[in-house]
Amino acid sequence: MGKKIESDKIILSKLFEDFWFLIPEYQRPYVWTPDNVNDLLEDLWFAYENSPEDEYFVGSLVLKKVTQSTFDEYEVLDGQQRLTTFALLFTILKEKAKDERLKRTLAESLFQEENPYKNIPERSRIVYKIRGDSDKFLREFIQNGNKRLDGKDVSVKNTINAIETIEKFFKNKNNIEDFAKFLLNKVVFIYVATEDREDAFRLFTILNNRGIPLTNADILKAINIGEIEKSGNKKLAEEYAKKWEDIQNELGDDFDRFLEFIRTILVKEKARKSLLEEFEEKIYKEGKLTKGEATINLLNKYYGIYTKIINFSPSDNPLTKKSIHENNEYKNLITIMKTALPSTDWVPPLLHFYSKFCDKCLLTFLKKLEFKFSSDWILHLTPTQRIENMNRILKKIDRADSPEEVLNDENFEVNIDALRNVLSGDIYGERFAKYVLLKYEYLIQDNSRYEGPPNFISVEHVLPQNPPENSKWRKWFTDEEIEQYKHKIGNLVLLNRRKNSSLSNLDFDKKKERYFRGSISTFPSINHIMHRTEWRKEDIENRTNDMIKRLTSV
Repeated sequence: MGKKIESDKIILSKLFEDFWFLIPEYQRPYVWTPDNVNDLLEDLWFAYENSPEDEYFVGSLVLKKVTQSTFDEYEVLDGQQRLTTFALLFTILKEKAKDERLKRTLAESLFQEENPYKNIPERSRIVYKIRGDSDKFLREFIQNGNKRLDGKDVSVKNTINAIETIEKFFKNKNNIEDFAKFLLNKVVFIYVATEDREDAFRLFTILNNRGIPLTNADILKAINIGEIEKSGNKKLAEEYAKKWEDIQNELGDDFDRFLEFIRTILVKEKARKSLLEEFEEKIYKEGKLTKGEATINLLNKYYGIYTKIINFSPSDNPLTKKSIHENNEYKNLITIMKTALPSTDWVPPLLHFYSKFCDKCLLTFLKKLEFKFSSDWILHLTPTQRIENMNRILKKIDRADSPEEVLNDENFEVNIDALRNVLSGDIYGERFAKYVLLKYEYLIQDNSRYEGPPNFISVEHVLPQNPPENSKWRKWFTDEEIEQYKHKIGNLVLLNRRKNSSLSNLDFDKKKERYFRGSISTFPSINHIMHRTEWRKEDIENRTNDMIKRLTSV
């Protein structure tokens, strides 16, 4: 790397004062979901309430300095999602703030007003070089609070979702001024900047490929093997090092996540710091586990459980002394959960239940666990709320003397009326749409075999979204009925192929044969549709009612 590389820690107020950012044309649009935004806000607020005097690290920035600029302008190679989110957060806090000094501080952090007397041009803190709609929308929102959505730009839509998430989060929050002071002065980025684009891309690649010398898992291993070595028994240390390495090699990229499962089982609260810090401060320091043999033995125990009941092979039977049907029922449900749920926060309770009760009532527990976790997601609980509900179940497992005591616990309760209400609405486009359709397929199959994960899944409409004017669809449905029914769950099917817009708009009889038939073996609910000669609103209503009835039954 030939040119000078700058690297430093910088607080948010200085970052939004001394730097000007260009989002280059090769960057992807703003893609953060409401869950991503909520996670950041929850963590920031937790840090503000619990350790307001400590610095809070939120990530790294990889920057390429624009050498021909008359001011400190940088292309952002890594970190644009967080930068954009903080710009939105500043804007909303500016609107909520009562202190005029804070309003002015945040405004100046986001936008420089023109001053012809000082030869200062008008300038936005973040400029999107090619996505004109994104740049225009952000400029309008930051300057005027305008959230009007024009066009179909995905970045703008995601930005609006983020704005609504931030506004909802701060709706009933007090102490905005104190929080803003913490945000500006204690929230920290690490930035790496160079004038050479090749160097910048190389840095980006290194950071994203975990090229940093030691991971949390590496350091945890060293700590625990080092503890065994203190005994002077070199052979024992080598034996335990091999146990650790065997697990790590088998799990590969999933090893860090596996360590997070163990952390959750032991701590039973949302992680607030790095994996290493959580083990040191929440596990070892509090006496939940000792370093060395005890830690590696526990990892080995849970690795065996994880392999048996979650990471099984198709021929395995996780439920000992149970029928083939029950084993297939269990494996098929695990498979759709691994395939389409939004996170793996349901895994620690399942591992812990088996650790305490083996496979007694395991299938029943899995069904209740799945119903609770998926319902929380469908009902738009935040990631933090979903995690807290899983942690309550973990705590109940600790206290319980029998599996039945766990199964009868109130923590599995779901608002069924609210769930029916959501599933009765337009679900196409919702993040959970694919999952509930997979769950329906699971509920109607006979579990005579283990299905395995589908190679490909797409969600398709039976009644097309925009039927051709001369089609039978227009005879069967009015314009108003098309709008009313097209996105209902009863009008949606899963296909094991990519979507094809030309086939999607065919008349019903041709669409069945040319588009749907090939997916029957994978998704048997299509059989019901194949047997129909017409597809009218009554068919959609009947199928919707049947699906909701099955999907809301515990």
